[in-house]
Amino acid sequence: MLIDIDIGVTLKGEYLPPTITDPSERRVKIAVCLHPWSWLGGNMRDPVLDVLAKPLQAKGYHVFRYNSRGVGGSSGWPTLTGLTEGKDLEAVVDWSVRYVQSGSPSSTSNTTKISDVLIVGYSYGSLIATLFPSLPNTQIKTSHILISYPLGPRTYLTLFRSSTYTSKLRELLRSEHSNVLVVYGDGDEFTSAKSYESWGKELTELRKESDVHLSTEQGQEQRRLTLCFRPGASHFWRGRHGVWLAEAVGKWV
Repeated sequence: MLIDIDIGVTLKGEYLPPTITDPSERRVKIAVCLHPWSWLGGNMRDPVLDVLAKPLQAKGYHVFRYNSRGVGGSSGWPTLTGLTEGKDLEAVVDWSVRYVQSGSPSSTSNTTKISDVLIVGYSYGSLIATLFPSLPNTQIKTSHILISYPLGPRTYLTLFRSSTYTSKLRELLRSEHSNVLVVYGDGDEFTSAKSYESWGKELTELRKESDVHLSTEQGQEQRRLTLCFRPGASHFWRGRHGVWLAEAVGKWV
């Protein structure tokens, strides 16, 4: 399928409907999946995205994945900072919502109410995922899954815009509506286990500080940050590690 996002590019995408549906279930859920770095051949048919699609479909998600600009049938050119791809993601989410609501991306009918939007980013895709903020519509639950976040090479993957992505992730974690799952392996080829461990503690402390502030100052319910690591898993989640990843994501959603 082609996703015309009305900001100058048309993206090649794929829609995977839920494999299990419950007629009594009123929640209509959408998941948008983001692939690894296109400059190294990343695309929507990445094996890890295949692994992730199945548990999401089984949990009733309408799954969308797409080739970012300049990749495999998508128009435009990939950028070196990824910031434009973040704008593309926002447009793709809007398009996906309309598609599920009406069965046609061109319709403006709102007969179907969307309850959940899940942004799933793997590797470089997890960087782009953090650029998507929690939706201000409190009737729609916004969640993020960040898998094998490329902490080590982040500076080079974003053309030295690492601080921008750090700020965006912090903003996401501070949001009163955010819900984030971070998954990594301690055998990752691009980020050391020690770096992930320190980073995880930093994220946890940041979330705790935000939760305390919101619960005391605004009476808000505490939000969730879930960190999961798999001993021995590499960046690529092959074999039994991929099976574990699918189970972990299936349980969390």
